[in-house]
Amino acid sequence: MTPLFKPSAAAFVVMTGIASVNAVQAAETRLQAKYTISYLGLSVGKMKNSLRVDETNYSLVGTMKTNAVVAIVADTKAQFSAKGSFRAGNPVPKAQSINFRQRKKKGFVKIAFANGSVVNRSVKPKIKYKRGAAKLENNHIQNVIDPISALVFPVADGEVGNGKSVCNRTLPIFDGKNRVNLKLSFKSKAVRSADGFKGEVFTCAIRYQPVAGMRLEGKSTRFMKANRDLEISMARVGQTNVYALYSFRVKTRRGTASGKAYSFKAS
Repeated sequence: MTPLFKPSAAAFVVMTGIASVNAVQAAETRLQAKYTISYLGLSVGKMKNSLRVDETNYSLVGTMKTNAVVAIVADTKAQFSAKGSFRAGNPVPKAQSINFRQRKKKGFVKIAFANGSVVNRSVKPKIKYKRGAAKLENNHIQNVIDPISALVFPVADGEVGNGKSVCNRTLPIFDGKNRVNLKLSFKSKAVRSADGFKGEVFTCAIRYQPVAGMRLEGKSTRFMKANRDLEISMARVGQTNVYALYSFRVKTRRGTASGKAYSFKAS
């Protein structure tokens, strides 16, 4: 049976993904966030990350662990990191690394970038594209973002508290194998609270747009293209222009996975 959290899916959940940041301050800002992960309404794991940002650079490190509480969820451990800089209010990744163990299998995804384009990638197990998959061309890995840096959401000065400025964006993601666009749009806002935080969160609806690496008319791809139950909610970090993941919801073919911050401390 296919496990819920594949490496690329884990990256999306760490989606994906899952912190967002805008470097508009000279002083370094830090965020320590902890999340519970649920599947079919049952708690199946936890995730935590540490975000650091200054005026020109960002870095994120974190871990995720899921347990086989239900048959479809695999025992999984993952460590992830990403770093990069900012240009014209957007994240420009330098490197991403994901190391994972799923049941007895181990693997990693490492990507290096130069000026937003992939210059090296190392993936284990070795990538195997399915017959009929849309061919990944060189132009597909230019001006892209890795799944971790994809959660860096710049907000311009004067746009703090503007849900459209937080959410409305298209993320050109390359996860080491597949190239997709995630088109985000503002959905709603609400006041939420967690340990160390109480304030507005902005929920962004997500539309999945496949580009290359997968079968464009495959069953899973068609499901994701039609999926209307993908969303993330972002919360402001302290008094900065930084927004980080507060919660997420991902409908899959076998059920819905979700996550929510229970601790969200900025300093």
